[in-house]
Amino acid sequence: MEAIHFDTLVVEVLSRLPAKSICQFNCVSKEWCAELSTKQFAILHCVCLNKAKNRKLISLNDMSIDVDNEICGKIEFCSTKSISFPIETPPLSLRFLSSLDGLLLVYCIRKLILWNPTTNWYTVLSDDYPEDVFDHEYDTGAIYYDQSNDLKVLHIKRRYNNVFASVYSRRFGIWRDVEFMNSTKFGSTSYAWSVGTLSAYTVYFIVSQSWWVIGKKFIVAFDVLSETFKLIHFPLSKDIIPSQGHLITLNRKIHMFVVSEPEELIVELFKLEGGTDHI
Repeated sequence: MEAIHFDTLVVEVLSRLPAKSICQFNCVSKEWCAELSTKQFAILHCVCLNKAKNRKLISLNDMSIDVDNEICGKIEFCSTKSISFPIETPPLSLRFLSSLDGLLLVYCIRKLILWNPTTNWYTVLSDDYPEDVFDHEYDTGAIYYDQSNDLKVLHIKRRYNNVFASVYSRRFGIWRDVEFMNSTKFGSTSYAWSVGTLSAYTVYFIVSQSWWVIGKKFIVAFDVLSETFKLIHFPLSKDIIPSQGHLITLNRKIHMFVVSEPEELIVELFKLEGGTDHI
């Protein structure tokens, strides 16, 4: 893992900020001023602003599901619009497991649902949750496209302290089981799983014994082409101090924010290198 490079910061962070903030960052240093004054950055900034106009934030409230526009990283609360879920249920009973290109993977009343909130189209992918088992509250997953452009859903279930993984193909309408690393103890409810973060052809999850106490933390990577799992080291020093990690895709590469609190709050950004940190 290594610190983020300045060019990645420019492409993935600064290019998404409003013009007023860019003007302020011109004063940071001569290097920043020179980079932010180039024609290439001006073009990139315009492209990112145009893309940002279509970003939405969906939030679950006691009585409503609200949609807000996100522009330049800020939420326009004056544009709030309420929508309805296609199945009658209290909004707070829904759990969003993943999202991709406007589609949401949702857990609802012992059902796994693929939902398009723009058109309100939905399909039930699975409804075989046993009523006497409550481990489904710890499920997670991801939506992705494979090399043949088939939309697929990865569903990770924890049942009876074991992890079970399966992949759904929208093209064929079937589920297939895939082998997980059951030599681990990640099926225990003492571990917390993040939602999946897709980068290139790999989905990443953070698995932690606890967010803010000392405990083992791992990154589980799922290769969508080979449909295999592997482990990646969490920064070792972060196992001995209270910390938590958050995955994000920057410059088409997977990165991780690590928030720790040895004596004061510290936020660090790491890039996960392929190969060197794999267990």
